[in-house]
Amino acid sequence: VIDRSGSMRGDKIEQAREAALQVIEGLDDGEAFNIVDYSDTIEVFAENPVIKSDETIAEARAYLAKLSPGGGTNIHDALLTALRQDPTAGALPMVLFLTDGLPTVGKRSEVDIREGAKGANVHKRRVFTFGVGVDVNAPLLTALARSSRATSAFVLPDEDVEVKVGSVFKRLSGPILAAPKLVALGADGAPDPKKTREVLPAELPDLFEGDQLTVLGQYTSEQPLRLRLEGEYLGE
Repeated sequence: VIDRSGSMRGDKIEQAREAALQVIEGLDDGEAFNIVDYSDTIEVFAENPVIKSDETIAEARAYLAKLSPGGGTNIHDALLTALRQDPTAGALPMVLFLTDGLPTVGKRSEVDIREGAKGANVHKRRVFTFGVGVDVNAPLLTALARSSRATSAFVLPDEDVEVKVGSVFKRLSGPILAAPKLVALGADGAPDPKKTREVLPAELPDLFEGDQLTVLGQYTSEQPLRLRLEGEYLGE
């Protein structure tokens, strides 16, 4: 999902194009993609995600070349357009969402945007967010990613959008542990939620190759504590 508002003129839109191509061309055979671009209005490359092929890559390259920055930033409707797309069978659906500004068109309230995205994400897409520059709503982008078990990344003015997006995408070949859950166990081996409290993050993100995850919380007992980490790997 690419921001093409007026503030993306110059190097930023060129880097965003190259980042999108890097992602599309880096997909495995059989994987699917789409392109959503937005300013005041929302446009899509295809009605629903298409399977990667020489033909669809060529069409995507031509589509991206025609993107022209201008207008405001309709984050809310762009997110909903991406989240409502039909998923591809057998794949974990993801969104890579890029913006360089605050919402200026459509719904602008951070709460409205978060709640709208939550309600629209019926397919449980992971939303990886990228904030470009210093004029983004970092708490909003972080919350959108965290609530969907994804991560957020921020591109500083002296950094390259393509490099930052590429570094995240390289890890997304599939979660090593999807939908992980950390459970405290009692002496009988059964879950005992009273053993811990105020655990953060409350919902653990998917873990990809090379990830590190720190979980903080309070331990409420003086007895030895057993923890069980569970999740899914390749559907099991």
